[in-house]
This record gives sequence, structure tokens and C-alpha cells, in this order.
Amino acid sequence: MFNFFQTTFRNLWKNKSYSFLNIIGLSIGIACAGFIFLWVESELNYDSFNKKKNLLYFVRENQKYDTYTATFGSTPGILAPAMQAEIPGIANTCRMNEDNASKLFTIGTKSMYAGGHYAEASLFSMFTLPFVDGNAATAFKQLHSLVITQKTAKKFFGTDKDVVGKTVRVDNKQDYVITGVVKDIPENSSLQFEWLAPSDLV
Repeated sequence: MFNFFQTTFRNLWKNKSYSFLNIIGLSIGIACAGFIFLWVESELNYDSFNKKKNLLYFVRENQKYDTYTATFGSTPGILAPAMQAEIPGIANTCRMNEDNASKLFTIGTKSMYAGGHYAEASLFSMFTLPFVDGNAATAFKQLHSLVITQKTAKKFFGTDKDVVGKTVRVDNKQDYVITGVVKDIPENSSLQFEWLAPSDLV
């Protein structure tokens, strides 16, 4: 065995340039294969954290113009209750704003931006969003409530773990009360947010 390694090393040393190119090429090939594998794994497991993944559908609307058709995530507000009332296969619906709305949050003397969604309370029964503080049944009882992720809680309040019940000011206009903290959302999730708030307008 020792002679084998000794012979290999001598051959590599004798053809240093050729050996260097081979080793570099092999290393790059292995690295690329590894990155491709990780990307494929992430794509195949997209939204897999959601236990009801195979039962959820995102409704989009096609709007036809003279020369093309545009597809939007925004749909009429009355569509969701109408679908639930008229289509037997629809068990539940949740309306929410399409864009990840960026709002200015003020906590004491500290201000920062965070992105999130206004949504209906049915979101918590349709999506797997485990609460680490507070609970889904009461999180949206009041209009000016706010559910945040663990990462957002740290962003807002630092090391303070007892954040439910605390008040933050949004866009220097309205105070919201933290009513729940949920686990951080995986990166390979269609639903991304730092905060969620109830809305009677969606």
C-alpha cells in the first residue's frame, strides 16, 4: 500500500502542471455537483413544512387585453367567500394581500422596517405555522394585532423572550399589540413574512 501511494505521489510531482489541472478540475466538478444536489433537494422539498401542502391552491386571475393576457395574484375580495359557498370541494379560504408589505415599526426609541402580510385568521388553520408564544385561536381577535416570527421578535426586542402583549407603533400612525410568535419560516416556502396582521379589507 505504501509503495502504491509513493508511486502515485512521484507521478503527480513529475507532471505538476498536468496534475494541478486535473485536481482543480475534479474539485470544481465535485463542488458543482454538490451545489446542484442541494438546489434540487431544496426545490423538491419546497413548502414541505406545510402539512396540508397538497390541499392548498393559490388562486390567480387572468386578465385579457388586446394583444396579451396578464396573470395577477390579486383577485376580487368577494371571490373567496363565493368559492367556499358555491364549490363543494372548497373547505376553507384565506384572503391576504399579495405583496410583502414593508412597514416602519417603532419600539421605544428604535425604528426599523419589516415586511409582512395582512390576512384572515383562517391562514393559521390552513398553513402550518407553529406558535411558540400565544395561540392561533386568539391571535387575530382584535384588528390591531400582530403575529411575528422568532427572528422578528429578536429584531424588535433583542433578547427579551416575553414579547406577547407588548405594543409597537406602525408607520407612526397606529399601535399594534403582539399577540403571537411563530417559528421562523423556511427559505423554501412560498409564504414569506416577518409579521402577520388581521385586516377587514382583504
